Order: sequence, then structure tokens, then C-alpha cells
Amino acid sequence: MPRAAYTYLEPMNDSELSYLKEKEAREKHAFLKTTRMLAVLFVIVPCCMGIIMESIKRSRDTPAMAQLREEQEPRVYLYYVLGMIVLLLIVAVGSYIVYARSLKPLRKDIRLGNKTIESTEISRKQYVNSNDTCHFFLRSTFRLSIEVSKEDFELYEEGDEINIEYSTFSRVYFGYF
Repeated sequence: MPRAAYTYLEPMNDSELSYLKEKEAREKHAFLKTTRMLAVLFVIVPCCMGIIMESIKRSRDTPAMAQLREEQEPRVYLYYVLGMIVLLLIVAVGSYIVYARSLKPLRKDIRLGNKTIESTEISRKQYVNSNDTCHFFLRSTFRLSIEVSKEDFELYEEGDEINIEYSTFSRVYFGYF
């Protein structure tokens, strides 16, 4: 019967903290670029094209037809603007959800500077011939398997305990010992 995982917090070393800062910078850049592209491609361009096409269509109307169209659709441009605002809100909500799931935990880890050390048991060892790697399968709540060196693969046996380290909130794996 597997026992409960034993975890504790420890301060990150400089290399782990700098790795998280680099990862945060890369993800922030990609996040902002993607959000900007979504806003332009799926909101601003279609709405502006709709307004331009509507203006071209209305410019060809006769005065009587323009009056009739104005009576039937008095606020057509307002509808385009409201549609653009709704689409921008959808992009903003989606962006916040992505931010809350990826960048926010990463920033929290950087700000607090702690990592989690989890003591776990090796449930199975496996050597993979196709890419010449060794793996431990773990009884961990965080990670199911890890790649290990050949020396550690031969040193540890099934049932032995090892410790794995990862960032507490963003769950970035650092290593084992």
C-alpha cells in the first residue's frame, strides 16, 4: 500500500530562480504577442472591414434608399462597435484565463522563491532501447515518471525512496536526488 507523499518547502537556488525568470519572460512575450494577434485578427480587422463595407454599400444608395435604410437600421454602426467590444471582452476573458493558469503561478513562484521537495517511492524502473534512456516510474502526486542517469538507474531499486524538486505553484520540474 503506497504511503502518503511527504513534501516540504525549501528556498530555490540561483540557477532555478533564473531559469524561472527566463521562462516567465519567454511565456510573457508569447502571451502578449498571441493576445495582440487574436485581438487584431478576430476582432478589430473583421469589425473595421464590416464598417468599411457598410459605408461603401451606403455610399451607393440613392437618397430615397438611404432614408429607407436609415429608418430600418438607424444604428448600424453602433452595432458594429458593440460587436467589436463584445469580441474584445471575449478575447480579454480568454487571455485572463490563460494568464491565471500559466503566468500567474510562475510569477508567484518567482516572488516567493520557494520550491517543493517531495519524497516519493520508485514503483517501476524501465530502460527504453529506442532512445537509450532510463526512467523511474514514481508514486508521486506531481510526476508519474522521470528520466534518470544510467548510474542512478543501476544504483536505485524498485521501492527505494527518492526526492523530486519542483516549483510549488507552476509545477516546473527541477530534478531529483
